Parts: sequence; C-alpha cells; structure tokens
Amino acid sequence: MSQRAIFSVFSRISRYAIISLLAAIATTMAAGAADPQAPRHSEPAFRTDTPSGLPVPRYVSLKSEKTFCRAGPTFDHPVRITYQRKGLPVLVIAETRDHWRKIRDSEGDECWIHRAKLSGAQTALVVQDGLALRARPSDDAMQKARLGKGLVARVENQKSGWVQVSAGRLKGWAPQHGLWGATGKSR
Repeated sequence: MSQRAIFSVFSRISRYAIISLLAAIATTMAAGAADPQAPRHSEPAFRTDTPSGLPVPRYVSLKSEKTFCRAGPTFDHPVRITYQRKGLPVLVIAETRDHWRKIRDSEGDECWIHRAKLSGAQTALVVQDGLALRARPSDDAMQKARLGKGLVARVENQKSGWVQVSAGRLKGWAPQHGLWGATGKSR
C-alpha cells in the first residue's frame, strides 16, 4: 500500500472518529437540555471523606460580627476579606486536617477561615428584593411580609423547594430560589 493510500485511509478514519465523538457529545447535551427537571447549575457531589467527617460542600454561618478570611489555610496568610456580619451563610468547599475551612460566599469569593469562626447554625441570605414570606409553603398561601435583599434569616425547616425562615419576630415560608444558603431539601 502506498504512503498516499495509507494517509487517505487514516484521514477518513480520523474524520469518522471526530464526527462520531461530536455526535456523542451533542446527543448527551441534547438529552440534558431536553430534561426540564435537570438542574441548570448542579451542585458538586457531596464528599464525606473529609478530616471532620462532615459532608463537603455544606452550608454553615459566621460566628462573629467580624471575621477575617485569609488567602491560605494558616494565620500567616494575609487577610483577603473581612466579613462584618454575624450569621452570614457561607459554603464550606474544602477542609484541612488542621481545622481550616475553604469557604465560598454568596458573591462567589473564596478564602480560608479557621473552624472556630464558623457555626453550624443554618442561615439564609435573601437575594431577591421583596421576597414574599408566606404562612404555608405554597404560592397561594397568605403573604405575611416581604423580605428585603440582604436580610439574613435563620433556617427553621425545608420542604420541597420552600424554606421556613425566622427573622426577628417574623416566621414563615419563602421559595428557595430567593435565598442563598439553603438547599430547599428537607433536613
């Protein structure tokens, strides 16, 4: 077989391989897009092989009014962000054996905090201005109040895309999509 014939056969095989690969990718993407129940931004899979044994990622909250978040997992690293809001929800995305937690905030910023500065209390940040707080977990339930963007509320319960929150003397149900720091799943 001549060198030209070998190149021609290889060229056809390569084209067919590439076309097959592209078709497989397109089919996979189309199957995901065709499923209306598929999440648009899926959360990373939970890991439990962490130093603490707790799942990662997981929501926690800041324990103090003033919390320093560092560029790396030691006190020698420079402070990258100073949070000045007790109870602010954050997402733990990594851990070290020596008690440091890499967190992500609602803006997407990431930095390291010592575990002593975090609380297991679950809170949620209102991200939708005028979020309706309802008497029951239903769109047609009586509206009790409207929550302003930036309010931090304590998560009391969760049910099918709804989150029961309390803030001061108010307590009611809000749709999960208007909150950051709550998954909307039952606890």
